[in-house]
Amino acid sequence: MKISENTEFKIDIKTVIAIIMFTTTIVGMYYALQEDIAEAKELPPVEVGRLEYELKEKWNHENIEDILERVNMLEQIDDVIFEEIDVLSSLVKDGTENDGKLQELQKRLEELQRRKPTVIVKEVEVGKKGRKLL
Repeated sequence: MKISENTEFKIDIKTVIAIIMFTTTIVGMYYALQEDIAEAKELPPVEVGRLEYELKEKWNHENIEDILERVNMLEQIDDVIFEEIDVLSSLVKDGTENDGKLQELQKRLEELQRRKPTVIVKEVEVGKKGRKLL
């Protein structure tokens, strides 16, 4: 195939309109992106302020404290359950009540189960572009 001055292309009107629409869309996206970049250059840089840092540290500290409290509670429950098993095994062997030890362990277990750890949820407002609102 040779391309010369006499070469003809046959393109229907739908294809021409599609090419124009596609080109217009790409150009519009380019200018919108350039506008967003210019706006971002004018905005001050996002810095973590002292207050935000302290709040984040406080939140982390509270979550760590909550997790430690839960772990301690689980360890205490574990200890009580193992003591109950020892008491029950001695009851089965001896046939005695082991001086009310079982009731004491049951009370401790119920007390531990009633304790509920607290959960902290923090809500942050975010603008249209995903930036935190002050």
